[in-house]
Amino acid sequence: MDTSAPVILRVGTPEYACVVIDTSDGMRYEASLRSFESVYCFPKTPEAWNAVTQDSSGLALVWTSRFEVHVDQVIALARRAERRRQSA
Repeated sequence: MDTSAPVILRVGTPEYACVVIDTSDGMRYEASLRSFESVYCFPKTPEAWNAVTQDSSGLALVWTSRFEVHVDQVIALARRAERRRQSA
């Protein structure tokens, strides 16, 4: 059965080469993206790493250096996944 990828609702960069995303399926994923460091456009400094936004569809993260990862890549590399607490 095909399912659509969850949409990224929020992104954080707690440390260099690491992202935390909250997704529309109620999950929070924390992932190291160091496996992509050899990619030419991978952000080279912590300041450049922090310059990340979601794309217009919420399916990818894009840095000012033009480095981009899809939500499925973040989920696949997650070192931690947890159900988000719902706020009232």
